[in-house]
Amino acid sequence: MRLWSRLRSWLGANLRRARMDSEMDAELRFHLEAYAEDLIGNGVSRQQALRRARLEFGGVDKTKEECREARGVRFIETLMRDLHYSMRALRKSPGFTTVAVLTLALGIGANTTIFSAVDALMLRPLPFPASNELVRIYSIQQGMFNTFGNPDGPSAPDVRDFAERSHSFQSIVVYDTWRKNVNFGDAAGEPEQMSVGLVPAGYFEVLGIRPIVGRLFTEEENQEGKNYIAAISALLWRSRYAGDPLILGRKIRINGEPYTIVAVMPDVIPAWVEPGRHSQIWTPFAFSDAWSESSRGGRGWATLARLRPGVSLEQAQADLSVIAAALAAEHPVDEGVGAAVKRLADTRVGALRPMLFLLIGAVSLILLIACVNLANLLLARNSARQRELAVRAALGAGRGGLVRQLLVETLVLSLVGGAVGLVLARIGLASLARMHTEELPQLTSVGIDWRVLAFTFLVSLATSLLFGLAPAFMGTRLNLVDALKQGGRSATSGPSSQRVRNILVVTEMAMSLILLVGATLLVRSIIRLERQSLGIRQDHLLRGRIYLPPVRYADAGTITRFCDDFAARVRALPGVINATVTTVYPPNNGWIQMLDIPGHPVTRIQDIPSAQFGVADAHFLAALEIPLIRGRDFAASDSVTSPPVALISQEFNRRYFPTEDPIGRKIHIGPPQFLRIPRGENTSDDTDVTIVGVVGDFKNAGLAHSPDPQITVLYAQHPLVNYGFKDIVIRTAADPNPLVPEIRRQLHELDSDVPFADVHTMDELVQAETGSQRFTTLLLSSFAAAGLALAVVGIYGVISFLVTQRKQELSVRIALGASRANVLWLVLKQGLEMAAIGAAIGLAGAWSAQRLMGRLLFGVSPVDPLTFAGAAAFLLAVAVIASAIPGVRVLQIDPAQMLRQD
Repeated sequence: MRLWSRLRSWLGANLRRARMDSEMDAELRFHLEAYAEDLIGNGVSRQQALRRARLEFGGVDKTKEECREARGVRFIETLMRDLHYSMRALRKSPGFTTVAVLTLALGIGANTTIFSAVDALMLRPLPFPASNELVRIYSIQQGMFNTFGNPDGPSAPDVRDFAERSHSFQSIVVYDTWRKNVNFGDAAGEPEQMSVGLVPAGYFEVLGIRPIVGRLFTEEENQEGKNYIAAISALLWRSRYAGDPLILGRKIRINGEPYTIVAVMPDVIPAWVEPGRHSQIWTPFAFSDAWSESSRGGRGWATLARLRPGVSLEQAQADLSVIAAALAAEHPVDEGVGAAVKRLADTRVGALRPMLFLLIGAVSLILLIACVNLANLLLARNSARQRELAVRAALGAGRGGLVRQLLVETLVLSLVGGAVGLVLARIGLASLARMHTEELPQLTSVGIDWRVLAFTFLVSLATSLLFGLAPAFMGTRLNLVDALKQGGRSATSGPSSQRVRNILVVTEMAMSLILLVGATLLVRSIIRLERQSLGIRQDHLLRGRIYLPPVRYADAGTITRFCDDFAARVRALPGVINATVTTVYPPNNGWIQMLDIPGHPVTRIQDIPSAQFGVADAHFLAALEIPLIRGRDFAASDSVTSPPVALISQEFNRRYFPTEDPIGRKIHIGPPQFLRIPRGENTSDDTDVTIVGVVGDFKNAGLAHSPDPQITVLYAQHPLVNYGFKDIVIRTAADPNPLVPEIRRQLHELDSDVPFADVHTMDELVQAETGSQRFTTLLLSSFAAAGLALAVVGIYGVISFLVTQRKQELSVRIALGASRANVLWLVLKQGLEMAAIGAAIGLAGAWSAQRLMGRLLFGVSPVDPLTFAGAAAFLLAVAVIASAIPGVRVLQIDPAQMLRQD
């Protein structure tokens, strides 16, 4: 209460300053006159009495100042006076002010931008109630099989057992997301392919989401035949139905079947929850066979759970580990399979985590470079203001007052720089929001809120205090006599001040080189990543996707006929060289099959051979121009009724037939019998095939990974896995994009309800694959350019200041016969020495960061000598140029005129 009373009194004194000054003045005069009246009553004359009263009180103005200081008003007055003086002084030096503000704006803006990303991806709470209780459950196993949807997802029977045996979870739900053909029945009537969430009744309850309109699914509606209902997002409600209040009961067609809308859900599920498959439509999870015991090996379902209150993540992990070990002992298909629990909030960063840490380090260096530059600028400015500061000291200003004045100037610069940096951050965030939003959905939630504003303010404040204090103390360490003797001549700084400035420039150079090396490594890495050979000819190649719903394409024969007809129509189009319908398309595949290879007996699931698997037609090799190494290609004689054949990759040959010729060998595609998995269960094949050809390796596990073993078969010969999900890959003579409308028309003539979706060229797919790397490379390159620019400003400022200080000395040297080239070398040598020392330190710093960089590079060593040498040479060259600009002024010195001035 006492503190609050004092604070209230202080605020009142400052807010009602004029009235309180008037009242205080009246009170003091009353006391003076009262004391004078007493003296007059004792026989003293009035004039003498007033004089003695003023002497006793020590002066009205002095007393008023003491009262103001006691109330805290004087501090505010002094601060405002310093602030006013600082603004005036900075306006008189527009060049210095502009450079200082922009320097800080770059540093603070970069940090604000990355902090906004860190805040959105790591600090901000999720938009769900008690979001810290939400977790994902993953499977851990040595070999991944049937990972078409969620590579680390458990099987539905395992999740059911987790829920029944565990005491750590309130509820656990299994769900998935599929691409389906959707028709909203509007005027255009054109279908489109969308991601549809297949979710159980408890999905939204686990997330704690209630519908805006309508109701949630019921358990009964998870049964097949009763699942023809749908919930839609609020965004879809507004965009497709204009927010129609009578939306409930309306129909949408999904895969050709009518679904009734029963709910509108709020737009609170972020896109990163299902990256690349964000849903705006949800239907019930009606997969009765997914829960059968025969599906226990069918992993790949997404799983969400909510912890019980008070249960820690470690307790839940220990609980699931015990259950997983018990299941592994009970079921052969679960042998070697464990379980992992991870908070949902920790999954939103995804692949950006190492890149985000790298960028945090980069912007920290940028801020340090900016602050070092500011300190250098302040040292130079304070050295040039020594006469001004000496005059103020001679007139009675104490050192504390001078330091305070200089700190206020630095604070003004920092706050203005922070404001400009905030504007730059907004521009940067707008650019980030447009950068690969499909591949990096996390970036859509990045923005500026109160936490970001507070961070910017604190950074600005810390900058002014930490990097303004040393220049202020050094600038006020005055020798009044020497400073006043200088008259109007340029001030000179002492050796210690100059050493500090040189050290600061060396520090800038070192940090900018670290950024330059990192950016160069990433640029070289992404160039190699995108320009590497994919194992196919990737120019003039187009991929589109189709889905043939089982309601109209119920058997493999119907699917085969449609795919063959569509591919034949496309091949007949002018400008089309070839086309193939397939599920295999570099640089990713993701469909893995277990194999039974004669001569490789196994008894454990961890030892089962496996390979990337795909189906295609006979035009597969010709369309993608994959080289045939030996054997033969698919032929027209390979029909539905002929023995199934297969093509394997070189890596398949090396791994499973290292010492023998695989041509003519028979292998079995599908799980071994000891796993007791039924035929065709969970996208598993069950067919004996004869290997007829070995083809060249092509990228099938991502751009950054070596190709996995690949086996490709004809979809016509494998009805168990001849699903409606297909890609058509088209080789054209020129740019394929102009052909898309005609291809879409041909598909429409075959079936108007099947959309031609997700159409991209190979170049676009490669760029999408490298979206996160491009994001990091672009930002780090920008930061490196900014750091280099700041370092150039720093070395230019130091050399320029040295040239100004040493004009008389250089004039004497020239007058005594030194050539101007030698004098210029003296100037350049100082800059080159600082840059060389900074480069040596920077190279050591870049070498120490190799562990962080190594995880982000492809085909480039984190200590690549060419990159290190090139970056250092470039930095030295830039330093020489920056030093040469003020050095050129040496060539314009007139010794006679300079000595005459001296």
